[in-house]
Amino acid sequence: MTARLTIGEFAFVTHLSKKALRHYHEVGLLEPAHTDPHTGYRHYGTDQVAQAQIIRCYRGLDMPLPDVKAVLGAESAEDRNAIIAAHLTRMEDQLRETGEAVRTLRELLTAETTEIDVEFRTLPAVRVWALTNMIALGDYHTWYADALQEIRAALAGVDQAPLGPLGGLTTRELFTEDTGRATLFVPTDLSVPSGTRLVESHLPPARYAIAVHDGDRASSDLTCGALGSYVTERHIGVSGPVREHYMSMDGSSPSTTEICWPVMADA
Repeated sequence: MTARLTIGEFAFVTHLSKKALRHYHEVGLLEPAHTDPHTGYRHYGTDQVAQAQIIRCYRGLDMPLPDVKAVLGAESAEDRNAIIAAHLTRMEDQLRETGEAVRTLRELLTAETTEIDVEFRTLPAVRVWALTNMIALGDYHTWYADALQEIRAALAGVDQAPLGPLGGLTTRELFTEDTGRATLFVPTDLSVPSGTRLVESHLPPARYAIAVHDGDRASSDLTCGALGSYVTERHIGVSGPVREHYMSMDGSSPSTTEICWPVMADA
């Protein structure tokens, strides 16, 4: 038998605040069983307790309200599970990023300076497949993963191995202005396969100061910072994007990354 509860009683039973219940009503996520047309008082049925607890569980996992609503309204178990699986993937990504940030912070706390070996090298012009976009800094990791997947798919469709490791270019505006151009490339003399966003391009010859970073790409900013300081202190830097080579060949992490900072031709 279903009984009726005031919003306060329902909040106590479900451990959802009255403020949250009012908001869920406004967005159509959890509507009261009855709303008094004169007073506006909300009343809920005891048969809504289970649904409210499900909502509280999903919200406790930081699932966005539109996704919670979609899960509750899913017409099939497959649709519902697909939404939940997508959110679990986002949580796993966030957990991994948090773990990487913790490791980087520990390195910063335990190391007074990042010692690096710097090599100077002139890189020749090279023909590449490239994928370039204007992106926001906060979207970089998602963009990188998508671009990497697209390049891998294109490489899987050809018989010839790349002529060198995958690489990346980032303009300085990406970090100074939070928006800039990012490029992922792979050296090859083959034509770009049809049906992809990749384009054929040429990287010009240039002189670089190069340092090697071993480990997660997320912590490569420590090596990049040390290299940038090295170049700046010696007044040998020139304008141009910082170049990276992902020596694992597939761009995975952890890996060995060459960080290449553009410098004067006589450096």
